[in-house]
Amino acid sequence: MTAASRFLPKKIASSDFIREDHSVFSRQWIELPHADLPLLTPAFLVESYLCYLRKSTLSIIRPVRSGGKTIFALFGSFLPLLIFSGPEFSEDDHAQSAILRINGGLLVQRNECGKGMLSFKIEVVGEGVKVAVEVSDYCPLLLGRAKPSKLRKWLYRCTQALLHRKITSRFLYYLHSQLESGKSRRGSLTGKRGQPLA
Repeated sequence: MTAASRFLPKKIASSDFIREDHSVFSRQWIELPHADLPLLTPAFLVESYLCYLRKSTLSIIRPVRSGGKTIFALFGSFLPLLIFSGPEFSEDDHAQSAILRINGGLLVQRNECGKGMLSFKIEVVGEGVKVAVEVSDYCPLLLGRAKPSKLRKWLYRCTQALLHRKITSRFLYYLHSQLESGKSRRGSLTGKRGQPLA
């Protein structure tokens, strides 16, 4: 069995929960063959994810770049569901990452803007490479105030959290299949200022 085939049917791992401060943590990851490492960069993951988000939601959610920010816009309008700054890049001997900081949007509690993060991480682990997409310190509007009710928690888990987990997991499967088939390109998938990413 080759190193690549050992990873081929690898399942997506997931961890998500509401913290004691009622912020949200959600992480999905997959372990890929080490041979894929040269094709992976944090910038590539960010751009690939934004393109996949638009396609997988049939353009209902469209990432738009404007004024140095990335906006998840509803139906391509200027109705911002989430507003991000960044990405901010970091790297060491074993890991690379890109962070988009949540600066606002209709899905964020107004007094918690600037707290949450959407991160893309690449980490060398043993014979493989772990690719992770992570949301941390995010305070969803659906949870309401600092002490959300059980109903609000249930509503969040069954709607926004479920949708995010499905999209992110399918993105990681898509990334894996593209790398395995050799169709993935390491390039710049940039959008024009104020325009949806292609």
